[in-house]
Amino acid sequence: MKLLMVIVMFFILSSCSTHEGVVGELPKNAIKTGMKLNDGKVEFMGFYTEPIKPRHGESFKIVTFWKFDEQLGDGWKLFYHFEDEKGEEHFKYDHEFIDGKVKKLALGKIIKDEAVIKELPRHFDTDTMFVRGGFFKGKERTKPEKQFNDGKNRLNMAQIKITKPNILRKKMEVYTIAGNSRKQTKVDGEFKESYWANASKDDKFWISSGEGLSSVKTSVMAVMDHNYLYIGFDAEDSDIYAEQKNNDDPLYDTDDVVEIFIDPRGEGKIYYEMQVSAAGVKFDSKFNGRRKNRDDSWDSKIKYAVKVDGKLNDSNEKDKGWRAEIAIPWSSIEDAPVNPPKDGDTWKVFFYRINRHTGKKSKSDDFTAWTPAYAKDFHNIKFMGELVFVYEEIL
Repeated sequence: MKLLMVIVMFFILSSCSTHEGVVGELPKNAIKTGMKLNDGKVEFMGFYTEPIKPRHGESFKIVTFWKFDEQLGDGWKLFYHFEDEKGEEHFKYDHEFIDGKVKKLALGKIIKDEAVIKELPRHFDTDTMFVRGGFFKGKERTKPEKQFNDGKNRLNMAQIKITKPNILRKKMEVYTIAGNSRKQTKVDGEFKESYWANASKDDKFWISSGEGLSSVKTSVMAVMDHNYLYIGFDAEDSDIYAEQKNNDDPLYDTDDVVEIFIDPRGEGKIYYEMQVSAAGVKFDSKFNGRRKNRDDSWDSKIKYAVKVDGKLNDSNEKDKGWRAEIAIPWSSIEDAPVNPPKDGDTWKVFFYRINRHTGKKSKSDDFTAWTPAYAKDFHNIKFMGELVFVYEEIL
């Protein structure tokens, strides 16, 4: 009797390890595909998603069904590349088939796999998601038959409808300082000139990823005259910190900073980055392509001043905040279509703030933006907002 029980248990365990994921047929809600790979030895039979229409910022599941006429062998994984209709990849996901629960697949059977994607990124800015995928091991990939192959040995697996993106792109009007008021202009970080009270201002900064508004208040404002674009930042900060001492030091790695990105043509090619720290140190650079051909030798020639309401680099004293006033010469923005811009012209911009918490683990809302980049990467320039130049004078 005991021997019989042992034999029964052996077959049960053997069956479970061999036939993990096996289903009798495709469920009714599955979309049938019938795509073949590796000379027909692997078949992608169908899929569905949960929910049917994945939602931005939320988790979703992609459930796929496969049939194998040969074993894949060790080390092979499923991969998914999620693209828009132009073929731009927004994110990808690699996944152990059936969560790595079995080494030996049930040949000739329908096998179900579930991949849980942690989040549909908010920056996926279309309402249709194109899924390319298959199996890979190192640099090897399964090879789809020609009619299912996208040219990169990826299956054209699916088109999935997703929620419409809710992309926020802000605009700020930049008014002209009136003739009489230009005589007041002094870049000192005080904002006492009357035109600052009448300038466009926005104090709603977002967590850079777009998850919500920042819990720490930051304001940005802008005005212009014939020679300069003036940007002002007013940053609430209870612990002001900046350790870098030399211009073009990596302020972005350690310090409380405010940042300006400008793409005057709005083409996502040449753009300029300017930073000022709470210690009054600047960093500036020029790029040709997103994070490409970085040129730190470029000099913005900005005039700037910082005022600290508190004590810099003293965690024992509670600070109130700091201000930065930055004057950007029109001539420094070298590839602008017209310089200075004409009435009604627009430039693409980002305004950022990095708020360091001295002695504490960094929080997500340490990296905030006037208009979200929908990524932790400040260089996600496709989501820039706009400055609109208005030749209406303010006193």
